[in-house]
Amino acid sequence: MSLDRNESYWLLDDELVAAVHAPKREALSTYPDYGELKSALAKYAGVAPEQILVTPGSVTAIEYIARAYAGGGGKAILPTPTFYCYESILDGVGAKIVPIAYEEQDGRFVFPLAKTIEALKNGSAKALFLCHPNNPLGCSLTGEEISALVAAARGSETLLVSDEAYFEFSSGTTFLPYLAELPNLIIIRTLSKAFALSGARIGYAIAASEITKKLEKLMLPWPVAYQSATAALALLARADKVKVRREMVIAEREHFIETLRALPGVTAAYPSETNFVLLRVPNAAHVRDGLFAQGIRVALGEPMSHVPEAKVLLKDTLRIAVPAPESEVSFMEALRGILH
Repeated sequence: MSLDRNESYWLLDDELVAAVHAPKREALSTYPDYGELKSALAKYAGVAPEQILVTPGSVTAIEYIARAYAGGGGKAILPTPTFYCYESILDGVGAKIVPIAYEEQDGRFVFPLAKTIEALKNGSAKALFLCHPNNPLGCSLTGEEISALVAAARGSETLLVSDEAYFEFSSGTTFLPYLAELPNLIIIRTLSKAFALSGARIGYAIAASEITKKLEKLMLPWPVAYQSATAALALLARADKVKVRREMVIAEREHFIETLRALPGVTAAYPSETNFVLLRVPNAAHVRDGLFAQGIRVALGEPMSHVPEAKVLLKDTLRIAVPAPESEVSFMEALRGILH
């Protein structure tokens, strides 16, 4: 049971899988053209096609943005913990990371709004990278926090990047309504989570056309395989049915959290607006190893960041993808046996 990589492995039913795998000769013999996919993504997101940049997974979009805007010594504001690839990517392009730590209050994680706005207003940072909803914490920014960040970024030269990979699993707060008024805004999304297409590697950035054109110049030709593009088109055409399946994952997530909280030995099962849950237990590494011995893989939280404050926040945590309903019983039995 692989619950360590936030894969929505049980979201697609047989009908949706069949639609994705419909044979097409061109998928093997033709170089891809992304015009149709851009249009479909634009329609889905409610923007213009020229505001869409298709990338081979959202992590590649992160790399392009980091290289274009913060590379070679530029400062990058990074609320932490965050998606672990940010630290390695920013280090790789030579950016100077300015970490600002989340805090835990009353069983919830709190975004460091005041400190982030202060860093924004300083004016020396090239980019602010937000993970919203946050991976690995599972929490989202509120509408008020988004408004405050937009106000601080307005008129600034700092690029505001909102990584919304888990947007469809959340309560719906997004930076998208501010796209027209904030030219220094980029939103990153993906079909890996909400459309269960992790293996197809379909990510996309939403931004002003000037930004998408700039980033496109960094890309090699045909970065996304024809088969992946056609799979994405098949599911975007069935977005309503995918949404119904996704709502099943959300309902199972809430049940999973309540079940975890009722388990003796669990310190905390945090609220989530993603397809995973962050769990705090005594000696998390021992629990992770015990589950692995029974064929269940979960992710240890603490190694996901090199920032000391973030490592403290993630100490004794496990990040667990929401299991399929038929798998939850066996997972809970295994976890209960280890915690007992």
